[in-house]
Amino acid sequence: MTTLENIADWVETADEEIERLAISTRRFVEQRRWKGEELTKLVRINSIQRIYDAEREGKLPPSDRDERGRRLGYTLEQALEAMRHFNTTPGRKNDDPPVVLSFTNFKGGCWKTTSTHYFTTWAASQGYRVLAIDLDPQASLTRNLGLMPDMETSYEDTLAAVVSGDVPLTKEAVRSVIRDTHLPTLHFIPSSLDLQAVEWLLSRTAIDAANAGDMDTNLDAFLRLRRAINLVVDDYDIVVMDGTPTLGLIPLNIILASDSVIVPVPTEIADYCSTISFLRMLGNHMRSLTDTFGADLIQVPNMLFLPTRFAPGPNTTMGSEHVVKMIKKAFGDRMITTVIRKHDSAISNLSLMCRTVFDTSPGEGGVKTEVRKRAAANFSHAFDEILRRAVLPHWPNRLEELTLTEVVNG
Repeated sequence: MTTLENIADWVETADEEIERLAISTRRFVEQRRWKGEELTKLVRINSIQRIYDAEREGKLPPSDRDERGRRLGYTLEQALEAMRHFNTTPGRKNDDPPVVLSFTNFKGGCWKTTSTHYFTTWAASQGYRVLAIDLDPQASLTRNLGLMPDMETSYEDTLAAVVSGDVPLTKEAVRSVIRDTHLPTLHFIPSSLDLQAVEWLLSRTAIDAANAGDMDTNLDAFLRLRRAINLVVDDYDIVVMDGTPTLGLIPLNIILASDSVIVPVPTEIADYCSTISFLRMLGNHMRSLTDTFGADLIQVPNMLFLPTRFAPGPNTTMGSEHVVKMIKKAFGDRMITTVIRKHDSAISNLSLMCRTVFDTSPGEGGVKTEVRKRAAANFSHAFDEILRRAVLPHWPNRLEELTLTEVVNG
């Protein structure tokens, strides 16, 4: 017979092992450095000599070197300084609005969190100012970004108090839960198991308000997250949310706060069918909300579909290639054309270090250089497309400047 004491013992033992593993792996992660062709691509110039010249002229600090005098390459902070010098820093212009994205699907295991973690790390490593928000009580993104959920985070460290109405909805309240990360361009708001209470509180608020005929309070239960994000969004280029694999008040808040929703769709038939069920339920909910509050207040965001966990070959439950064709047939040009492959060894090994292929150097985490390179190229192609289709259309001033910069820098 299982007792409550058994469950408590299991959790305590597991927590101790997880914390020990996290501490031991974090200790050996070094800051990634870029050099040579990788550095020129990152800084968006046409020759490494331009960096050497700027260093020699005192316009950039001298490169870090090893004991033999060899260049170690630039950290991201140093690369950002070079971008500012050459006027190649990415991101929006002041007159362009920040963009809010979310990766969501109501099924677990579809790589919502993996996609969020990799996209935010990729964008931040490119020089974009990024805020990642973990809104899943399981807090996997929080763990991936280096905090142990429910050991290093609690209710007060998340957006729970703001979204539930326990504290006033102010800029200071939202900023107080934003954390730094190992990347200077990436901030995040963590989650904890306590966030699950918010779902019930929001539902109760919406029901009570509807019964009382209080339309403003009823609407606020669906838009609370959007109003919270709007208080700090101007500090960033891109805000990215990771949500819970359900379709309740928190996921609806996420969708209604998003300019674009990226739906990860695993290339297996069961996951594809689950995604269709998610869309059917979402359509019903959005229709009901539109009928209640009006289309001017409830708008369906742009939706793009990202095929994930692609594993071609005869040993899958149903050919991934066939499921990709089904995704393409259903969603047409809303499908992201680059399919994300599994990359199990790279993703699994580096996640132990709370890192991705974009913020680690070759060879770290026991990941072979070629394996890391393939994973980085695959994710980068997909994320470039998401950037072009879901972000850059909001930035006409940046698009114009980027075109001019490409001409100048060759």
